[in-house]
Amino acid sequence: MTIRRDDTVIVGGGLIGCALAAELAARGQRVTVLERGEPGDEASGAAAGMLTPQADARERNPFFDLALESRNLYPGWIQALREETGMDVGYRRAGLLRCVFAGPEEETLFSSYLWQRNLGLPVEDRPRTALAALLNGRLSRQVRAAVFFPDEASVDPRALVRAAWLSARRRGARVLTGTCVQQFRIVNGVCRGVDTDAGSFEGGAVVDAAGAWAAFDQSPALPIPVHPVRGQMVQLHLDGDPLESLVCSDEVYLVPRPDGTVLLGSTIELVGFRKAVTAEAVERLIGAAVGLVPELKAARFVSAWSGLRPGTPDGLPILGDSPVPGLFFATGHYRNGILLAPITARVVADALTGGARRDLSGFSVARFSGSLSEA
Repeated sequence: MTIRRDDTVIVGGGLIGCALAAELAARGQRVTVLERGEPGDEASGAAAGMLTPQADARERNPFFDLALESRNLYPGWIQALREETGMDVGYRRAGLLRCVFAGPEEETLFSSYLWQRNLGLPVEDRPRTALAALLNGRLSRQVRAAVFFPDEASVDPRALVRAAWLSARRRGARVLTGTCVQQFRIVNGVCRGVDTDAGSFEGGAVVDAAGAWAAFDQSPALPIPVHPVRGQMVQLHLDGDPLESLVCSDEVYLVPRPDGTVLLGSTIELVGFRKAVTAEAVERLIGAAVGLVPELKAARFVSAWSGLRPGTPDGLPILGDSPVPGLFFATGHYRNGILLAPITARVVADALTGGARRDLSGFSVARFSGSLSEA
């Protein structure tokens, strides 16, 4: 039985789905979000909340430009959410310190980011003579080189999901939880809605924002190249003054909170949909973190968890329309779902409503071999 016809039906109520629903509702659309669990139950709520496009990039490309634009949208976006919902989502522009130990990168770390300086982005070398004083003297003496990115930031992803969900609802979007979507409704080659365990939902457009579960429709006519990638996280509590910035190496990243909490992440594991927390991963993350900040040896263990990120064959998101009319994508964000939420909401909403269009061909599902075909 058809429940109602919407302008847009969004499959997935994580941060991406809720942010997109809020954006579309603000543009006057009638929107329903269908979530298999509760908003933020999966990758959105399991993330560390890093907003760090600079430290993660070694060259300029369309993905870097998209990620940087999204980070720059964050201050205005969270301010609007705070005014609308009254929620503080823990945004902190504390910067990130990227560190390396002895090895080939020791002499080339700073020069590898000079292209960002040429774009006018702040990148600060931390010479070897200054390393001992970093992090108020807490940085390991084994660190041989470091670069600081003052504009990098972080956010509390669980609070952010709740704020985006509340924003979507206040703007008129309907968010249905505990609703498992089973397949797209393809009629004469056009996506007209979805079938769920609670009935059928029709829409002028359907957006697959289901994260690691984006390939829920196993029809051979709809191959969606998204797979789960497990990431394990550890939470510690450090006594004394909190760390003043994010810290990372090639093995681990540390995301401090004002209350002394430090999040350690994260693993990259292809284990299907198994969300177990393993002793090996916890030991490895803590060991790598202590290697950066030895004081963490005395930190109190709080908890550990895992989440399933939506991976793609090339590690890039899938955004925008598809070869199937009426079917759109906002998925495959891999490790960057929190970072890319505001820009994803904007560009996919533009694609749906005829707003300021941009070239999303580099993020289209059609870039993959065996792309979507008509049913």
